[in-house]
Amino acid sequence: MNELKNRLIENLIEREGGYVNDPTDRGGETNYGITINVARDYGYKGEMRDLPYELAFKIYQDRFWAPLKLDDISAISEDLTEQLFDFGVNSGVGTATKQLQTLLNVLNNQQTLYPDLVIDGALGSRTLLALQQYVAHRKLQGMLVLVEAVRGKRIAFCVDIAANDERQEKYSFGWLKRIVNL
Repeated sequence: MNELKNRLIENLIEREGGYVNDPTDRGGETNYGITINVARDYGYKGEMRDLPYELAFKIYQDRFWAPLKLDDISAISEDLTEQLFDFGVNSGVGTATKQLQTLLNVLNNQQTLYPDLVIDGALGSRTLLALQQYVAHRKLQGMLVLVEAVRGKRIAFCVDIAANDERQEKYSFGWLKRIVNL
């Protein structure tokens, strides 16, 4: 499990790249994909160009991996873990969780597999139980469908951002390429 976590966080940091300060990027100044505001929340006072890799790794672990319960999800599906992790980083943990909860609700066959979830963006024991019950019933084919549905929700989310803010269009091809290639 730690091996998977380390690999996925390292791969994500590599995808995010190094220092960027694009004035049209809503995240502002970043390094390894970590925004200056998040780095400051962690007590980092230095230049963003010099953000230590180890701190970026810890932030991804604390702010994204842990709240998404990816240690638990990785025991079910590595592909779902990777999609949710990347989704959480790019669009927010709450957004990734809400989309997973929505999908689990529409895939529960009118609550015959498990009760509907409250779409609250908090990945807790009920969401994990619903996921386990979904997989127990739908098996491998169900997991493939769920992973692709999460990917579809990610694409729709990014398209909506660019459709609602023309300044973000310059990022949309890169966002979609990242999702499609993950």
